[in-house]
Amino acid sequence: MTSAARFLPHLLLVVLIMIWSGSFVVSKIGLATLTPFGLVTVRFWLAALCVVPFALRAGAGLHLRTALGPGLVAGAALASGYLLQMVGMTETSAAMGGLLAGLMVPIVAVGGFLFLGARVGGAGIAGLLLAIAGMVAICWPSEGPADGPKDTLFGILMQVGSSASYATHVLLLSRFGQRMPVAAFTLVQMVVVASAATVAMLVTGRFAAADGTVTWDGSLLATLAYLGILSTAVAIGIQAKVQHRIPPAHVALLFTLQPLFAALCGWLALGDHLGAMQLLGGGLIVLGVVVTSLDRAAGQRGP
Repeated sequence: MTSAARFLPHLLLVVLIMIWSGSFVVSKIGLATLTPFGLVTVRFWLAALCVVPFALRAGAGLHLRTALGPGLVAGAALASGYLLQMVGMTETSAAMGGLLAGLMVPIVAVGGFLFLGARVGGAGIAGLLLAIAGMVAICWPSEGPADGPKDTLFGILMQVGSSASYATHVLLLSRFGQRMPVAAFTLVQMVVVASAATVAMLVTGRFAAADGTVTWDGSLLATLAYLGILSTAVAIGIQAKVQHRIPPAHVALLFTLQPLFAALCGWLALGDHLGAMQLLGGGLIVLGVVVTSLDRAAGQRGP
């Protein structure tokens, strides 16, 4: 395998993480119009419609039967992550939501070691510790603007639960991804999340965020296109195709970039505050990823 082919999955995952980091800001914009469950419902039914043509090609029946069981399990973890995250984002800033998503990193790293037999060398451990230190620095309390977004305990707890669910989903993709037909596997997950969000929306009885009406203007349509097509259908499909080719330790470290990207997006687009500790944390995360790239044991499996 050439050097370029070896690192292409890593590069694709970094691009996806950048897209997902931007979705924290885009979701905050969408939540001004739709309820959390309403936004997830539209997002994932749109994503499912985008994937249907690819899933219904030759051999669709066999592919769907193969992907059904693993897709239901992975979809349940993904649904839990998105629903908890959207509820939490109503009471946290976009930057804090992205930073708390970084908690999935140690969960993925430990889970890869315990359940997938992945080995981690000295460089991998050092890189992970640097990245975790960076996340701690990023999440360190700082004095933001008096009129800036406030983070509540409820919102933070919802985001923590979301991170645990996302970590479970990442581990499931590493476990199932290699033998799954990508389009069918992605479609099953999309339908599971969309169905769960629809049920949650019907139970709460609310779709619109404010006065019960939704204005389908250009801003909302662009928001839904970013979330449903780019950040969901395209991103999760590519993730299912490439993630199993990346050692779990590397997956964990690459996801440490998400808090950094999310904080930067929140700062640039919404004016979320970034202090000296947050900037230091970002530097530590980047350094951790560089150090981990030197790890040679991460690509090996245990006995």
